Amino acid sequence: MLHTTQSIVLHNIKYADKKIISKIYTKDFGLISANVNVGNGPKAKIKSGVIQPLTQIEFVLSLKENKEIQQLSEVKCLFVYTDLQSNFSKLCIAQFLNEVLYKCIKEQAPNDDLFELICNTYQWLDMAEEGYLDTHIYFLFELTKHLGFYPINNRDKQLAYFDTLEGKFQSSIKSFPLGFDFWQSELFADLFSYSLSKQKQINRSERLALLDCLLHYYKMQIPGLTDMKSYQVMQEMVNGM
Repeated sequence: MLHTTQSIVLHNIKYADKKIISKIYTKDFGLISANVNVGNGPKAKIKSGVIQPLTQIEFVLSLKENKEIQQLSEVKCLFVYTDLQSNFSKLCIAQFLNEVLYKCIKEQAPNDDLFELICNTYQWLDMAEEGYLDTHIYFLFELTKHLGFYPINNRDKQLAYFDTLEGKFQSSIKSFPLGFDFWQSELFADLFSYSLSKQKQINRSERLALLDCLLHYYKMQIPGLTDMKSYQVMQEMVNGM
């Protein structure tokens, strides 16, 4: 049976001159792997530029539940980025988020709210003229809702230190990365009041600290999560601000 679905490309592996295996997060079927024949000539049915990481696309899928790799057809671009791929800071953020998604999303079950979060965040990042430099921090925090380890917002004078294993604030401090110190915990608690359009003004050291805290929290909650290859580029981007 043929299905038309919206999606976003997360990762590609090239295995032949014009063949790739693409990891794609779809609105209707969750995460799928697809074998895609691409090309750039006039006769190419799927242009290579359309199946690129970050691209939001729609395609026809002949879903075969007993197969690990699916086949796509009639692929078209749904949203054309106007600034994201030419703005260095925005591109660094988007590529970092794509790597996080690729490494963290494993389930094939669809999730409308997660799909909307991904697409809306990328579109907002593309169109934003200012106030977008902490988009990755907001996104990592929001993503925990969909990955099953959204932190408990219970910080007070007695419960001042965040525990990365328990996912909540405790009365006693644990050594990093099992827990955050007072300053880190205070920064982390501020994330509960973040929104995409109302990102707080933070300085370079706070931005780096929050990114480190979030990634260590992810590692405590997701067994086997490997380091993000794009993390160093993110650090260089922040240090260059």
